[in-house]
Amino acid sequence: MTPENRTNSTEAAHMDEVDVNPGVHRPTEPDEEQVLRELYGEPDADGIFRGEGAG
Repeated sequence: MTPENRTNSTEAAHMDEVDVNPGVHRPTEPDEEQVLRELYGEPDADGIFRGEGAG
């Protein structure tokens, strides 16, 4: 993976195998949002836990 494009060709080749639901980043369990916040910090404006700048 490179910082410029945040992906690589091997990863991109498997994109048709992943969940493409637009809400895939949203927590599905009651405590999941708490765990995500502890791991990655606050979500961005779109509600996505990116983890950038955390740690």
